[in-house]
Amino acid sequence: MDNFIGEFTKRCKVEVLKYGFRQKKNVFGRIVDDVYQNFYIEKLRLTPDERRCRVGFAVVPLCQRLTENQISDGMGIYYLRKFEVSHWMDGDGWRYKVSSEDISVCVDEIISFINKYLLPFFERANSCKTALPEAIALEKLFNETRKESLRQNGMEDKAGSYVDLNLLDSAKYYMALKSGDFDFALKSRMALLQQNVDSYNSMKERGYLTEEDRMRREKKLAVLRSEISKIEGRDETYIQQLIIKNEEYSRECLQNIM
Repeated sequence: MDNFIGEFTKRCKVEVLKYGFRQKKNVFGRIVDDVYQNFYIEKLRLTPDERRCRVGFAVVPLCQRLTENQISDGMGIYYLRKFEVSHWMDGDGWRYKVSSEDISVCVDEIISFINKYLLPFFERANSCKTALPEAIALEKLFNETRKESLRQNGMEDKAGSYVDLNLLDSAKYYMALKSGDFDFALKSRMALLQQNVDSYNSMKERGYLTEEDRMRREKKLAVLRSEISKIEGRDETYIQQLIIKNEEYSRECLQNIM
């Protein structure tokens, strides 16, 4: 029987509960200052006797307005295995055979990654102000390990420059808002607006939009443009009300679940 999840969560309790993390099924999370730090395990079946597993993790600002479903399922913007170069093509996780010995070896390695990389990252990214530059640096690091993994597997890197920094990530947008980095927040929302405009125009040109779709998309564009206008104008009342309202909602959801 594959008892991987049970072995993993048992070991993690020993390693991380002492640092203020709480467990909900296969998710471990904690609130630090104005951010929620979490990681979780998931596994996939490869063959009858082989599995693939990966650990997702994230530092998310409370002012992003977290939902109960997000918290319960785990919010994995990043994957733990990417801290190092992998010889597997699916380099965001681990593989193991369905045997107690192989499971133990795999869990040991994951725990070593948690202690070596994840917990120190969480300690550095301990508020919106510190988490934003840490997340930016992390994405650059993960892009470098991705490229090196491709090189070692004899494959060409065909990804665009956008993989160095994901401006569409809502977590970094709200971190920037909370920490007063309005230039980054504006750049992030402008990138999201452009993506939505491009998608809207493409669907419209191909005749794929129903009247209902058109109205829904145009409403979303209008909301984004209004949001951008408020950031450009440094509308402190709007920004502070948004932050306070979202943080209250997130804290209440976390209190109910974790």
